[in-house]
Amino acid sequence: MGPGAEDGGSPVIGVAAVDDHPILLDGIAAYFAAHAPGIRLVATAENVDLLLAALAGDTTASVVLLDLRLRDGSDVASNVRRLRATGARVLVFTAEQRPALVRRALDEGALGLVLKEDPQERLVDAIRTADSGEIYVSSRLAHSIVTDPRGEVRLSARQLEVLRLIARGLPYADIARMLHITEDTLHTHRKRAVEAYAKVADDQVGGTSELVYRAVADGHIDIGPDLPERTVP
Repeated sequence: MGPGAEDGGSPVIGVAAVDDHPILLDGIAAYFAAHAPGIRLVATAENVDLLLAALAGDTTASVVLLDLRLRDGSDVASNVRRLRATGARVLVFTAEQRPALVRRALDEGALGLVLKEDPQERLVDAIRTADSGEIYVSSRLAHSIVTDPRGEVRLSARQLEVLRLIARGLPYADIARMLHITEDTLHTHRKRAVEAYAKVADDQVGGTSELVYRAVADGHIDIGPDLPERTVP
């Protein structure tokens, strides 16, 4: 993907957006037209799959705005990797303020964070900055999210799986059977998640309830409506 040009030869930054709020995208397009003629919203989609399909072979979008929470439940890191593979710069544009989600995107190469609550002119500044390959953070709040040490906590896939099931209220015995592990191994995964917080955030997590709360609040896990069935001994 790359920049286009206006009729007079001036460079135009082509922008695509992955967001499932079309009214917001319409507002952004109108703002660009009125206040940032050098930026043009050239494509939008509600998920990365649809955007990549729409832009197949199209090189007009050099910057992609990516929301972190999409209805398809897609993985943040995977979304950033797939968009960057097209050659586009990725800029996180979201209302999400949980540090682990934001950090996941930045670790995969997203060039900064713009919060949807920030003034629209900051989005324009961020797009121009990202198009030049530099990082942009839109506000003090955005900076605090980006630098929050809780975003540096790393939990393994198995630890996350265990915490998701605990968060849904399943007994440990059921979780162990579902994951084909022993209860002792389950407790080990939980213990190592606690240690991960203590190591990076320098913060002691008191017990399982607090651990689950922190994992949800920081963006490591989400609790969806699809509860797994309880197994029968």
